[in-house]
Amino acid sequence: MTSTAWTRFVRAALAAGALAASAAAFAQPAPLQPQPPLAAGTLAVCSATWYGAEGEIPEGWPTASGEPFHRFALAAAHNSLPFGTQVRVSYQGRSVVVRINDRGGFGWPICIDLTYGAFLQIAHPDQGVVSVDYQVL
Repeated sequence: MTSTAWTRFVRAALAAGALAASAAAFAQPAPLQPQPPLAAGTLAVCSATWYGAEGEIPEGWPTASGEPFHRFALAAAHNSLPFGTQVRVSYQGRSVVVRINDRGGFGWPICIDLTYGAFLQIAHPDQGVVSVDYQVL
């Protein structure tokens, strides 16, 4: 499609109001719902993802807690657990204990965002998102 044809297509769609509804859907995303904090010993099931790909966040960059970020640290981001909380995250028989030192901008079903190094302990990074059991220690 040439740029002239594309321009005509977009103008026609705008005139017909076809794009207005689509634009409105993206204008105000639904607010994220924070999860209620879990009591020590509570076991929950949710999805986990990872962050800290090479070059994504500079080593030593401050996390939300003020600690320097290290992609191979056994740490994680959570949207409601207090900083310093220890959490055991398990996936298919493998587990890792991480310390919450960052906040994540995610919502249910993703409950925890592991550093690259912590995710490596339980799954292959190519999986991206895995369903985990996690327990506040």
